[in-house]
Amino acid sequence: MTSIKEILQTPRFSELSLLNKQADLERPLDTIEIFETPDVSYYIQKNALLVTTAMAFRDDTQGLCNLVRSLAEVPSAGLAIKVGRYLTEIDPQVLVVADELNFPILQIPVSHQLGDISHKLLSFLWHDQTEQIFFALEIQQKFVNLMIRGASVDTLVKELSSMIKQSVLLIDPFGEIVSSQMPYSNLDMLKNKKAAFLEKVRECQKAKRRERLLVDTEQGKMLINIFPLSSDRYLPYMLIIFDPDELPYPFSQFAIQQSLTVLTLALYKEQTLLNEKRAERRSFLAYLLNRKTASQDTDWLEYKRHFPNLSSNYYRVVYIEALIQKEQHFYTKELDALTYDYLFLRVEAEYKDIMVFPTEQLNQWIFVIQKKTEILPILEDIHQQLFELFGVYARFGIGDPVNNIDLLHFSYTESKQALEESEDKTAFVSYNKIQGIKRITENVSNEDMHYFCVSILKNLAYPDNEQDKELRKTLMTYLDMQCEITKTAELLFIHRNTVKYRIKKCEELLNTGINDPEFSLQLRVALFLSEPDAN
Repeated sequence: MTSIKEILQTPRFSELSLLNKQADLERPLDTIEIFETPDVSYYIQKNALLVTTAMAFRDDTQGLCNLVRSLAEVPSAGLAIKVGRYLTEIDPQVLVVADELNFPILQIPVSHQLGDISHKLLSFLWHDQTEQIFFALEIQQKFVNLMIRGASVDTLVKELSSMIKQSVLLIDPFGEIVSSQMPYSNLDMLKNKKAAFLEKVRECQKAKRRERLLVDTEQGKMLINIFPLSSDRYLPYMLIIFDPDELPYPFSQFAIQQSLTVLTLALYKEQTLLNEKRAERRSFLAYLLNRKTASQDTDWLEYKRHFPNLSSNYYRVVYIEALIQKEQHFYTKELDALTYDYLFLRVEAEYKDIMVFPTEQLNQWIFVIQKKTEILPILEDIHQQLFELFGVYARFGIGDPVNNIDLLHFSYTESKQALEESEDKTAFVSYNKIQGIKRITENVSNEDMHYFCVSILKNLAYPDNEQDKELRKTLMTYLDMQCEITKTAELLFIHRNTVKYRIKKCEELLNTGINDPEFSLQLRVALFLSEPDAN
């Protein structure tokens, strides 16, 4: 990038002279403008060198001082004044102001025409800018060739960092660093500052804006440039370049823009591959749910080749629905894709016994869990993360486990029904209410079911007073929460000691410990059958 210093060191511009000693000669110079109006600072481009006879200020030294101040604020590259016709010399007061601001003031000899000197300067700049343009096109071609040969986004980021000799980070839509190349600074430069750093980037990501910021690092304040890739996305990827003012010549902002374009195409290519995997999983889910003897089908071996994890004696389906807020409806499809990518790339990576499948409905997916595990804490964490990341409210319906892949459709149906039939639409988790019992008791008389419920639950089977109703509700919630007192208390909005007291009262009434496995099962069945709408 050209500067005033480079201009003064070039022999063809030896007629120009610097008038003030404290001038910052490293100011970037992008263009030349001729002016003769006093309010030019309102109209000039950034980094322009102003060429003038200063005739508007021939009797106004203070006005010229104010002009210098306003130009320094723009900032412009400097001020070149032709002396002789209107100003025989530059007042020392003007030079004092210029020195205070480190603002360059150049003198053009009276023998030179403003048009001629401006043309010479522009020709010099245009040659420099042409070189930058050709370099940017070379960058683009190099990146395109790498992409055609199958280079990953991570490889492209590292190549960009190598070319500009600056640290570079790529942040995904989830606010995480997915690619980093920091060979020119301390790898641990962020350390304890990383969370605050990512929070600032996240703010720009949500606003989809390009930004230039000073951030805190372990080495002190550092300047960064933040560039969104595909700013039309709900949450774009963000490219971070450290110390952008130190970019080596001829690497320009135009070259960076070319790099951003190719990186966007590379990300689109990777997203296309993810979409293909997603379509394959959706097809497989339809196959599993519609073929009742999948493991004996000749197509099963082909599917197993793509999904080797699906081999277990335990399967449980969790149905997931994301509620999209009104102001997000324009991004419904993109939120569907973003959420699936999060579940696929983050949840599956962390929990090896969980596989995610997209359904035919937008913003609805399922988990297939292949190992008995405490699922509630996992769902709570996912629920919180999806809300923080995308502002969507996720609900989960949990089906009963089955012991064979051929029976997966039962757990799927139960999980979906649990969500659809939930009385509390604000609850983010809904359990299946032992749907299989209905099939078992189809040929049992109401009298026999009534006797069974009373024999197990006593007064809690069909309570007729408020005290027994409260005990029954607490007992049901306690069992639903896997006999955890704290979660039961939180769900019922009562104190833990109240839960303990009520459970103790239930055990005294039923004359058996509720945590006994066999009796616990009988309690669940009796509670289900004695519900008013169970029959």
